[in-house]
Amino acid sequence: MLLIDRVSDYGDEHIEVAARLAPQHWLACERGIPCWVGLELMAQTVSAFSGLELRAMGKPPRIGLLLGTRSYQAHAPYFPAGVELTVFAKLAWRDAGGLGVFDCVVREGGRELARARVKGYAPEEIDTYLQADLDG
Repeated sequence: MLLIDRVSDYGDEHIEVAARLAPQHWLACERGIPCWVGLELMAQTVSAFSGLELRAMGKPPRIGLLLGTRSYQAHAPYFPAGVELTVFAKLAWRDAGGLGVFDCVVREGGRELARARVKGYAPEEIDTYLQADLDG
């Protein structure tokens, strides 16, 4: 499920993307896009950052895992459908093993719709990581 449409801005520690979910999108209802979709928008934005960063180093993209968030704050129960949303993510912290934390904001124009600190993990060898988790 790809929700973001394009990268608007990218730098060493940040990324901004645009997304427009039409009123007929399968996640939409008559009131708009449920605010919980903001977390997925943020996760996809962080994933785009990781992919662009790896590409710049000549490496292939990795599968990443959304570990969660603290204090996801949505300012309304629904985002407007059919309008362009921007999602901004700024790297707050990361380690050498693939764990990262990003401060993220979803906006429509200049109005903030949601904010969160998102944690993700993108190990170099996802299959090894998943197998170790299955083996206990």
